Amino acid sequence: MIIKKRSFTRISKPVLMVSFLLGLTNCLADSAPTQLLLPKDEQFNFEYLGAFRFSTEMYGSSRMAYANGTFAISPDGKSVFVAGHEQLQSIAEFLIPELHQSDDPTDLIIASNIQPFSPFLKNGKRLKNPQKLDRITGMEIIEGELFVNAVEYYDAPGDNKHTTFIVRNANDLAKSKVDGFFSMQGYAHSAGWITKLPQKWRQTFSATYLNGYAGNYAINSRLSMGPSAFISNLDTFAGINESSGLIPTRTLMNFSIKQPMIDDLYNESGKNNIWTEVSNAYYGFILPNKDYYLVIGNSGGHESKIGYKAKQTNGHQCGGPCAFNPNDYYNFYWVFDVNDFVAVQQGKKKPHELLPVSYGKLNLPFAPKNKTKNTIGADFDEVNGILFIMLEDVDSSQSQFEKAPVMLAYKLLP
Repeated sequence: MIIKKRSFTRISKPVLMVSFLLGLTNCLADSAPTQLLLPKDEQFNFEYLGAFRFSTEMYGSSRMAYANGTFAISPDGKSVFVAGHEQLQSIAEFLIPELHQSDDPTDLIIASNIQPFSPFLKNGKRLKNPQKLDRITGMEIIEGELFVNAVEYYDAPGDNKHTTFIVRNANDLAKSKVDGFFSMQGYAHSAGWITKLPQKWRQTFSATYLNGYAGNYAINSRLSMGPSAFISNLDTFAGINESSGLIPTRTLMNFSIKQPMIDDLYNESGKNNIWTEVSNAYYGFILPNKDYYLVIGNSGGHESKIGYKAKQTNGHQCGGPCAFNPNDYYNFYWVFDVNDFVAVQQGKKKPHELLPVSYGKLNLPFAPKNKTKNTIGADFDEVNGILFIMLEDVDSSQSQFEKAPVMLAYKLLP
Protein backbone atom coordinates (compact mmCIF):
# COMPACT_ATOMS: atom_id res chain seq x y z
CA MET A 1 0.00 0.00 0.00
CA ILE A 2 1.32 3.45 -0.90
CA ILE A 3 1.17 6.10 1.78
CA LYS A 4 0.66 9.68 0.62
CA LYS A 5 3.98 11.52 0.66
CA ARG A 6 4.34 14.25 3.24
CA SER A 7 5.95 17.66 3.05
CA PHE A 8 8.39 18.69 5.77
CA THR A 9 6.27 20.88 8.07
CA ARG A 10 7.74 21.89 11.39
CA ILE A 11 5.87 21.35 14.66
CA SER A 12 5.03 24.52 16.55
CA LYS A 13 8.25 25.36 18.38
CA PRO A 14 10.04 28.54 19.46
CA VAL A 15 11.87 29.92 16.43
CA LEU A 16 15.10 31.87 16.59
CA MET A 17 15.85 33.70 13.35
CA VAL A 18 19.10 32.50 11.84
CA SER A 19 20.99 35.48 10.42
CA PHE A 20 23.25 33.66 7.98
CA LEU A 21 22.75 35.38 4.74
CA LEU A 22 24.88 37.87 2.90
CA GLY A 23 27.04 38.97 5.76
CA LEU A 24 24.18 39.76 8.16
CA THR A 25 25.65 37.47 10.82
CA ASN A 26 26.35 39.28 14.10
CA CYS A 27 30.05 38.45 14.37
CA LEU A 28 32.34 39.23 17.25
CA ALA A 29 35.04 40.15 14.75
CA ASP A 30 33.21 42.21 12.11
CA SER A 31 36.45 43.69 10.86
CA ALA A 32 38.13 40.30 10.39
CA PRO A 33 39.43 39.69 6.87
CA THR A 34 37.58 37.24 4.63
CA GLN A 35 38.50 33.67 5.54
CA LEU A 36 38.19 31.23 2.65
CA LEU A 37 37.77 27.50 3.06
CA LEU A 38 39.95 26.52 0.09
CA PRO A 39 43.14 27.96 -1.39
CA LYS A 40 42.50 31.14 -3.40
CA ASP A 41 43.47 29.49 -6.68
CA GLU A 42 40.57 26.99 -6.57
CA GLN A 43 37.78 27.31 -9.16
CA PHE A 44 35.20 27.87 -6.41
CA ASN A 45 35.31 28.83 -2.75
CA PHE A 46 33.47 29.37 0.51
CA GLU A 47 33.57 32.37 2.86
CA TYR A 48 33.64 31.74 6.61
CA LEU A 49 30.49 33.02 8.35
CA GLY A 50 31.18 31.93 11.91
CA ALA A 51 30.44 29.08 14.28
CA PHE A 52 28.32 27.81 17.15
CA ARG A 53 28.78 25.11 19.77
CA PHE A 54 26.87 22.41 21.62
CA SER A 55 26.19 21.73 25.30
CA THR A 56 27.67 18.65 26.95
CA GLU A 57 24.42 18.12 28.93
CA MET A 58 22.36 14.97 28.59
CA TYR A 59 19.28 15.40 26.40
CA GLY A 60 17.28 12.21 26.54
CA SER A 61 19.48 9.18 25.91
CA SER A 62 22.73 10.90 24.91
CA ARG A 63 24.88 14.04 24.78
CA MET A 64 27.21 15.82 22.36
CA ALA A 65 30.48 15.01 24.16
CA TYR A 66 32.54 12.54 22.06
CA ALA A 67 30.11 13.21 19.23
CA ASN A 68 29.80 10.77 16.36
CA GLY A 69 30.01 13.69 13.91
CA THR A 70 27.27 12.68 11.47
CA PHE A 71 24.55 15.29 11.01
CA ALA A 72 21.94 16.65 8.59
CA ILE A 73 20.76 20.24 8.21
CA SER A 74 16.95 20.56 8.06
CA PRO A 75 15.42 21.58 4.71
CA ASP A 76 14.59 25.06 6.05
CA GLY A 77 18.17 25.55 7.27
CA LYS A 78 17.09 26.38 10.82
CA SER A 79 17.97 23.21 12.68
CA VAL A 80 20.38 20.28 12.65
CA PHE A 81 19.77 16.58 13.25
CA VAL A 82 22.88 15.11 14.82
CA ALA A 83 24.20 11.78 16.09
CA GLY A 84 25.50 12.17 19.65
CA HIS A 85 28.02 10.33 21.80
CA GLU A 86 30.01 7.76 19.80
CA GLN A 87 29.10 4.87 22.11
CA LEU A 88 25.38 5.67 22.24
CA GLN A 89 24.58 6.48 18.58
CA SER A 90 21.36 8.33 19.35
CA ILE A 91 19.89 11.17 17.26
CA ALA A 92 18.62 14.60 18.39
CA GLU A 93 17.62 17.90 16.82
CA PHE A 94 19.09 21.28 17.75
CA LEU A 95 18.13 24.81 16.72
CA ILE A 96 20.94 26.58 14.86
CA PRO A 97 21.77 29.78 16.76
CA GLU A 98 23.33 33.03 15.61
CA LEU A 99 26.83 32.57 14.26
CA HIS A 100 29.91 34.27 15.69
CA GLN A 101 33.52 34.55 14.63
CA SER A 102 35.95 34.17 17.50
CA ASP A 103 39.03 32.15 18.34
CA ASP A 104 37.56 31.54 21.81
CA PRO A 105 34.84 28.84 21.78
CA THR A 106 33.25 30.33 24.92
CA ASP A 107 32.21 33.30 22.76
CA LEU A 108 30.07 30.99 20.61
CA ILE A 109 26.36 30.52 21.27
CA ILE A 110 25.23 27.07 22.43
CA ALA A 111 22.56 25.46 20.22
CA SER A 112 19.18 24.90 21.90
CA ASN A 113 17.84 21.37 21.95
CA ILE A 114 14.54 20.89 20.10
CA GLN A 115 14.19 17.11 20.18
CA PRO A 116 16.09 15.09 22.81
CA PHE A 117 18.30 12.20 21.76
CA SER A 118 16.44 9.03 20.79
CA PRO A 119 18.21 5.67 20.44
CA PHE A 120 17.77 3.62 17.28
CA LEU A 121 20.65 1.21 16.68
CA LYS A 122 20.53 0.07 20.31
CA ASN A 123 16.76 0.03 20.68
CA GLY A 124 15.48 -3.35 19.53
CA LYS A 125 11.88 -2.42 20.29
CA ARG A 126 11.91 0.18 17.52
CA LEU A 127 14.46 -1.23 15.09
CA LYS A 128 15.63 -4.81 14.70
CA ASN A 129 19.39 -4.82 14.13
CA PRO A 130 20.48 -8.42 13.49
CA GLN A 131 23.77 -7.37 11.84
CA LYS A 132 24.69 -5.24 14.85
CA LEU A 133 25.37 -1.99 13.03
CA ASP A 134 26.80 0.43 15.58
CA ARG A 135 28.03 3.57 13.77
CA ILE A 136 25.76 6.16 12.12
CA THR A 137 27.53 7.31 8.95
CA GLY A 138 25.04 9.43 7.01
CA MET A 139 21.74 11.29 7.40
CA GLU A 140 19.40 13.27 5.17
CA ILE A 141 15.85 14.63 5.47
CA ILE A 142 13.84 13.47 2.45
CA GLU A 143 10.19 14.52 2.22
CA GLY A 144 9.90 14.90 5.98
CA GLU A 145 11.55 11.55 6.73
CA LEU A 146 14.99 11.03 8.23
CA PHE A 147 17.07 8.58 6.17
CA VAL A 148 19.98 7.17 8.18
CA ASN A 149 22.95 5.10 6.99
CA ALA A 150 25.03 2.98 9.36
CA VAL A 151 27.81 0.39 9.40
CA GLU A 152 29.36 -1.98 11.92
CA TYR A 153 32.60 -0.61 13.35
CA TYR A 154 34.38 -3.96 13.12
CA ASP A 155 32.73 -6.19 10.53
CA ALA A 156 35.54 -8.76 10.44
CA PRO A 157 33.93 -11.12 7.87
CA GLY A 158 32.88 -8.12 5.76
CA ASP A 159 29.48 -9.72 5.18
CA ASN A 160 27.05 -7.05 6.42
CA LYS A 161 24.40 -6.13 3.85
CA HIS A 162 22.19 -3.82 5.89
CA THR A 163 22.85 -0.11 5.42
CA THR A 164 19.80 2.10 5.96
CA PHE A 165 16.84 2.78 8.21
CA ILE A 166 14.13 5.44 7.87
CA VAL A 167 12.50 7.47 10.65
CA ARG A 168 9.18 8.13 8.97
CA ASN A 169 8.46 11.40 10.82
CA ALA A 170 11.58 13.48 11.42
CA ASN A 171 9.52 15.85 13.58
CA ASP A 172 8.92 13.08 16.12
CA LEU A 173 12.17 11.20 16.73
CA ALA A 174 10.88 9.71 19.98
CA LYS A 175 7.68 8.12 18.67
CA SER A 176 7.88 7.93 14.90
CA LYS A 177 7.56 4.67 13.06
CA VAL A 178 10.98 3.35 12.04
CA ASP A 179 11.47 1.14 8.98
CA GLY A 180 14.57 -0.88 8.20
CA PHE A 181 16.95 -2.24 7.62
CA PHE A 182 17.20 -1.62 3.90
CA SER A 183 20.21 -2.75 1.88
CA MET A 184 21.79 -0.23 -0.43
CA GLN A 185 23.63 -1.67 -3.40
CA GLY A 186 27.30 -1.09 -2.76
CA TYR A 187 26.75 -1.98 0.91
CA ALA A 188 29.43 -0.38 3.13
CA HIS A 189 31.04 1.24 0.07
CA SER A 190 27.95 3.42 -0.33
CA ALA A 191 26.61 3.59 3.23
CA GLY A 192 27.92 7.01 4.26
CA TRP A 193 26.87 10.51 3.28
CA ILE A 194 23.59 11.19 1.48
CA THR A 195 23.42 14.28 -0.72
CA LYS A 196 20.89 15.65 -3.17
CA LEU A 197 21.98 15.83 -6.80
CA PRO A 198 21.84 19.37 -8.21
CA GLN A 199 19.16 19.87 -10.85
CA LYS A 200 21.87 20.23 -13.50
CA TRP A 201 22.89 16.58 -13.14
CA ARG A 202 19.59 14.81 -12.45
CA GLN A 203 18.69 14.27 -16.08
CA THR A 204 22.26 13.31 -16.98
CA PHE A 205 22.37 10.55 -14.38
CA SER A 206 18.62 9.74 -14.22
CA ALA A 207 18.93 9.95 -10.43
CA THR A 208 18.11 12.29 -7.56
CA TYR A 209 20.61 11.43 -4.79
CA LEU A 210 24.28 10.61 -4.38
CA ASN A 211 25.72 8.31 -1.70
CA GLY A 212 29.32 7.76 -0.77
CA TYR A 213 31.74 6.57 1.88
CA ALA A 214 35.40 5.64 2.41
CA GLY A 215 37.69 3.48 4.54
CA ASN A 216 36.90 5.26 7.78
CA TYR A 217 36.70 2.17 10.01
CA ALA A 218 38.42 -1.19 10.35
CA ILE A 219 38.55 -3.99 7.76
CA ASN A 220 39.69 -2.43 4.49
CA SER A 221 38.39 -5.35 2.44
CA ARG A 222 34.77 -4.25 2.93
CA LEU A 223 35.30 -0.49 2.34
CA SER A 224 36.20 1.90 -0.45
CA MET A 225 39.90 2.82 -0.42
CA GLY A 226 39.13 6.39 -1.44
CA PRO A 227 35.93 8.49 -1.51
CA SER A 228 33.15 6.76 -3.44
CA ALA A 229 30.14 8.04 -5.36
CA PHE A 230 26.97 6.06 -6.03
CA ILE A 231 23.72 7.46 -7.45
CA SER A 232 20.16 6.44 -6.64
CA ASN A 233 16.55 7.55 -6.55
CA LEU A 234 16.45 7.37 -2.78
CA ASP A 235 13.40 9.63 -2.58
CA THR A 236 11.24 6.84 -4.05
CA PHE A 237 11.59 5.12 -0.64
CA ALA A 238 9.99 8.09 1.16
CA GLY A 239 6.32 7.80 2.04
CA ILE A 240 5.93 4.12 1.17
CA ASN A 241 4.73 1.29 3.36
CA GLU A 242 7.88 -0.82 3.13
CA SER A 243 10.02 -1.92 6.07
CA SER A 244 12.96 -3.41 4.19
CA GLY A 245 14.30 -4.16 0.74
CA LEU A 246 17.05 -3.42 -1.76
CA ILE A 247 17.88 0.20 -2.63
CA PRO A 248 19.24 0.16 -6.21
CA THR A 249 22.34 2.28 -6.92
CA ARG A 250 24.71 2.84 -9.82
CA THR A 251 28.44 3.23 -9.36
CA LEU A 252 30.21 6.39 -10.52
CA MET A 253 33.38 6.12 -8.42
CA ASN A 254 34.48 3.29 -6.17
CA PHE A 255 37.69 1.67 -4.97
CA SER A 256 38.75 -1.55 -3.27
CA ILE A 257 41.73 -2.98 -1.45
CA LYS A 258 42.88 -4.46 -4.79
CA GLN A 259 42.11 -1.28 -6.74
CA PRO A 260 42.64 1.63 -4.33
CA MET A 261 42.62 5.24 -5.44
CA ILE A 262 46.36 5.34 -4.70
CA ASP A 263 48.50 2.19 -4.64
CA ASP A 264 50.99 3.50 -2.09
CA LEU A 265 48.63 3.73 0.92
CA TYR A 266 51.48 3.67 3.45
CA ASN A 267 53.35 6.34 1.47
CA GLU A 268 56.51 4.25 1.39
CA SER A 269 57.67 6.30 -1.59
CA GLY A 270 57.27 9.56 0.33
CA LYS A 271 55.51 10.96 -2.75
CA ASN A 272 51.86 10.17 -1.95
CA ASN A 273 50.21 13.50 -1.21
CA ILE A 274 46.63 12.48 -2.09
CA TRP A 275 45.21 9.61 0.02
CA THR A 276 46.81 7.32 2.61
CA GLU A 277 45.91 4.48 4.95
CA VAL A 278 44.87 7.03 7.63
CA SER A 279 42.76 9.25 5.34
CA ASN A 280 39.06 9.64 6.18
CA ALA A 281 36.23 11.16 4.13
CA TYR A 282 33.06 12.26 5.92
CA TYR A 283 31.02 14.12 3.32
CA GLY A 284 30.85 14.63 -0.42
CA PHE A 285 28.51 16.64 -2.64
CA ILE A 286 28.27 18.06 -6.15
CA LEU A 287 28.27 21.84 -6.10
CA PRO A 288 25.21 23.52 -7.64
CA ASN A 289 25.85 24.85 -11.16
CA LYS A 290 29.39 23.49 -11.05
CA ASP A 291 31.17 20.43 -12.44
CA TYR A 292 32.86 19.53 -9.17
CA TYR A 293 32.36 16.87 -6.50
CA LEU A 294 33.84 18.20 -3.24
CA VAL A 295 34.77 15.74 -0.50
CA ILE A 296 35.64 16.88 3.04
CA GLY A 297 37.61 14.88 5.62
CA ASN A 298 41.08 14.57 7.08
CA SER A 299 44.34 12.88 6.19
CA GLY A 300 47.86 12.21 7.40
CA GLY A 301 51.22 10.62 6.76
CA HIS A 302 51.92 12.59 3.59
CA GLU A 303 55.09 14.07 5.08
CA SER A 304 56.45 11.48 7.56
CA LYS A 305 55.07 8.28 5.93
CA ILE A 306 52.98 5.62 7.72
CA GLY A 307 53.77 2.48 9.65
CA TYR A 308 51.64 -0.34 11.04
CA LYS A 309 51.79 -0.24 14.85
CA ALA A 310 54.64 2.18 14.34
CA LYS A 311 56.63 3.82 17.10
CA GLN A 312 56.09 7.52 16.55
CA THR A 313 58.71 10.24 16.91
CA ASN A 314 57.31 11.11 20.37
CA GLY A 315 57.81 7.51 21.59
CA HIS A 316 54.14 6.51 21.34
CA GLN A 317 53.46 2.96 20.05
CA CYS A 318 50.42 2.92 17.76
CA GLY A 319 47.77 0.21 17.92
CA GLY A 320 47.39 0.19 14.13
CA PRO A 321 48.41 2.27 11.10
CA CYS A 322 49.64 5.77 11.97
CA ALA A 323 51.87 8.55 10.73
CA PHE A 324 55.40 8.35 12.13
CA ASN A 325 55.13 11.99 13.18
CA PRO A 326 52.12 12.49 15.49
CA ASN A 327 51.72 16.03 14.12
CA ASP A 328 51.48 14.77 10.54
CA TYR A 329 47.66 14.97 10.43
CA TYR A 330 45.44 17.68 8.92
CA ASN A 331 41.95 18.49 7.72
CA PHE A 332 41.79 17.79 4.02
CA TYR A 333 39.70 18.12 0.86
CA TRP A 334 39.48 16.38 -2.50
CA VAL A 335 37.83 17.74 -5.66
CA PHE A 336 36.70 15.44 -8.49
CA ASP A 337 35.47 16.39 -11.97
CA VAL A 338 31.84 15.33 -12.42
CA ASN A 339 32.51 14.94 -16.15
CA ASP A 340 34.64 11.94 -15.17
CA PHE A 341 31.48 10.47 -13.59
CA VAL A 342 29.76 10.97 -16.95
CA ALA A 343 32.62 9.13 -18.64
CA VAL A 344 32.14 6.22 -16.23
CA GLN A 345 28.43 6.14 -16.97
CA GLN A 346 29.23 6.05 -20.70
CA GLY A 347 31.71 3.20 -20.21
CA LYS A 348 34.72 5.32 -21.21
CA LYS A 349 36.33 5.08 -17.75
CA LYS A 350 36.18 2.61 -14.87
CA PRO A 351 35.02 3.70 -11.39
CA HIS A 352 38.42 2.92 -9.84
CA GLU A 353 40.39 4.92 -12.42
CA LEU A 354 39.31 8.38 -11.24
CA LEU A 355 41.64 10.75 -9.43
CA PRO A 356 40.93 14.15 -7.86
CA VAL A 357 41.63 17.20 -10.00
CA SER A 358 42.74 19.07 -6.88
CA TYR A 359 43.25 18.34 -3.19
CA GLY A 360 44.99 19.72 -0.15
CA LYS A 361 44.96 20.78 3.47
CA LEU A 362 42.15 22.80 5.02
CA ASN A 363 43.14 25.62 7.34
CA LEU A 364 40.13 25.62 9.66
CA PRO A 365 39.53 27.75 12.78
CA PHE A 366 40.28 26.43 16.29
CA ALA A 367 43.27 24.30 15.25
CA PRO A 368 45.94 24.81 17.95
CA LYS A 369 49.62 24.83 17.06
CA ASN A 370 50.91 21.36 16.10
CA LYS A 371 47.56 19.69 16.70
CA THR A 372 44.56 19.47 14.39
CA LYS A 373 40.99 19.67 15.57
CA ASN A 374 39.68 17.02 13.21
CA THR A 375 36.71 17.32 10.91
CA ILE A 376 34.19 14.63 11.89
CA GLY A 377 31.21 15.58 9.75
CA ALA A 378 29.77 18.01 7.22
CA ASP A 379 26.55 18.83 5.38
CA PHE A 380 25.59 21.31 2.67
CA ASP A 381 22.45 23.42 2.96
CA GLU A 382 21.67 23.75 -0.73
CA VAL A 383 18.80 26.23 -0.18
CA ASN A 384 21.01 28.84 1.48
CA GLY A 385 24.30 27.71 -0.07
CA ILE A 386 25.98 27.08 3.29
CA LEU A 387 28.46 24.31 4.08
CA PHE A 388 28.54 23.22 7.72
CA ILE A 389 31.60 21.43 9.11
CA MET A 390 31.81 19.85 12.58
CA LEU A 391 35.13 19.86 14.44
CA GLU A 392 35.69 17.50 17.37
CA ASP A 393 36.91 18.34 20.88
CA VAL A 394 37.08 22.13 20.57
CA ASP A 395 35.14 23.32 23.62
CA SER A 396 36.68 22.20 26.94
CA SER A 397 35.09 25.00 28.98
CA GLN A 398 31.96 23.10 30.02
CA SER A 399 33.60 20.04 31.57
CA GLN A 400 37.09 19.08 32.62
CA PHE A 401 36.36 15.50 31.58
CA GLU A 402 34.58 15.89 28.22
CA LYS A 403 34.98 18.24 25.27
CA ALA A 404 32.20 19.38 22.98
CA PRO A 405 32.33 19.86 19.20
CA VAL A 406 31.97 23.15 17.36
CA MET A 407 30.07 23.72 14.10
CA LEU A 408 31.58 25.95 11.41
CA ALA A 409 29.53 27.59 8.62
CA TYR A 410 30.82 28.64 5.18
CA LYS A 411 28.86 30.47 2.46
CA LEU A 412 29.38 29.29 -1.12
CA LEU A 413 30.63 32.26 -3.12
CA PRO A 414 29.00 32.99 -6.50
